[in-house]
Amino acid sequence: MASPGASADAAPAAAPRRASFRRALGARPFFFLWASQLVSQSGDFVFDVALLWLVLETTGSAFAVGVVVTAMLVPAVVLGPFLGVYVDRWPRRTVLLATNVAEGALVAALSGLVLAHATGLGVIVLVVAGLGAGAQVVRIASGALVPQTVPKDDLAPANSLMSFSGSFNQVVGLSVGGVVVALFGVELPIEYDALSFFLAALLVVLIPRAVGAPPPETPGGPGRFRSQFVEGLGFVRGQRFLVEAIALGMVVNFFANAVGALVAPYAAFVLHGGPATYGLLGAAVALGAIVGALAAGKIDARRHAGTALFAGAAGAGGAIAALGLTTVPGLALGEMVVLGVALSIANVPILAVVQAKVPGRLMGRVMAVLLSLVAGTGPIGAFVAGSFAQATSVATVFLVSGVVILVSEGIGFVVASELRDVSY
Repeated sequence: MASPGASADAAPAAAPRRASFRRALGARPFFFLWASQLVSQSGDFVFDVALLWLVLETTGSAFAVGVVVTAMLVPAVVLGPFLGVYVDRWPRRTVLLATNVAEGALVAALSGLVLAHATGLGVIVLVVAGLGAGAQVVRIASGALVPQTVPKDDLAPANSLMSFSGSFNQVVGLSVGGVVVALFGVELPIEYDALSFFLAALLVVLIPRAVGAPPPETPGGPGRFRSQFVEGLGFVRGQRFLVEAIALGMVVNFFANAVGALVAPYAAFVLHGGPATYGLLGAAVALGAIVGALAAGKIDARRHAGTALFAGAAGAGGAIAALGLTTVPGLALGEMVVLGVALSIANVPILAVVQAKVPGRLMGRVMAVLLSLVAGTGPIGAFVAGSFAQATSVATVFLVSGVVILVSEGIGFVVASELRDVSY
C-alpha cells in the first residue's frame, strides 16, 4: 500500500482554470488595489493635459515640452533598479499608501504655485521629476502585488483590468481635460489630481495588512542591500526571455517616447488643433487600449504571450508610421485607436508571464530592473525628439519612429526565439 506522501507525489497536477475577470475582481485585495489605481489615474491624465499645454503655451516650444516629458521619465531610469530592493523589503501595501500621500502633497503644492503665478519651467521640471519617481514606485509595487492578490490562472485578466483602469481614465481624463483646460485654464485639473491621490490612499488602506507583507528578515550586514540588488540582477540575467524582452523593449521605448513627447505639438502644428484636439488624441489611444486590454485578457498567456508581444509591437509601429503621414484629424484619431489596441496586446500577456515565472520574494527587484531598463531609453528618446522635430518636423519624427519599430520587431521575431516561444 502506497504511503500518503507517495500518493500525493503521484497525483496529477490540477489542470489550469480558464482565466476569469469576475474571479479576479472578486478577490477583495485585488479589487481595492485596482480601485485605488482607477481613482489615482483619473487625475493623472487630466493633469497631463493641463501641464503640457501650460508648457506649450508659455514657451511655444516643442523642445520645452520634450524637456518636461524627459523630466517625468528620468527618475524611473535612475531610481528604478534600487527601488525594487525596498519594494521587496517593505510591506507593499505601505509603500503604495505612502507614495499616494506624497504625490498628493506635491501636486497640491504645485497648485498653489500656479495660483501664485510662480511656475517657471524649472519649477515644473522639479515637480514632474518628483511625480515621475512616485509613479515608478507605484508601478513596481503594484506589479509585484498583483500576483499576491490573485491565483496564477487569473494573472492575465488581473493585468488586463489594471491596464483597463489606466486606459479608461485616459479616455475620460484626456477628453475632459482638453475641454476643461480650453474653458477654465489649468488650475482646476491640477487641483483634482491632488485630490485623486488622497482618495487612492484611502482605498489602499482597505487592502488587508497581511497582503504584500515582505518575507521574514534574513541575517545581513552592511553589504546586504548590495547582495539583494545583485541577486535581482542575477535572476534577470539568467532568464534569456527577460534579456530579449528588455533589449527589444529598449528600442521600442526610445521611439515610442519620442512620439509621446510630441503629441501636443503634433496636435497643434500638424493637425492645426487646440488643447481639445490633443486631449482627443490621447483619449483615442486609451479607447483602443481598453479594447486591447479586454482582448489581451482572453489570450492564452501561458502559451502565446511572446507571439502577442511581437504582433502588438509591430501593429504599434505601423500605426505610428501612419500618423507621420496623416494631416486629417479624423484619420489620426482612428490611427491612435489602432495604436492603443496594439500596445495593450503587446504588454498585458507578457507581464502575466513575468509575474508567473518570478519568485515572489524577488518580484519587486525583477519588476524594477525590467521596467527601469526598458524605460532607460525613454528620456533620451523624448529629449532627442524635441531637437529632431525642431530641425525637421514633428511628422518626420513620427514616420521614422514607426518604421524603426517595425524593422526592429521583424528582426526580433526571427532571432529572439526564447521570447517568441515563452510559456509557463
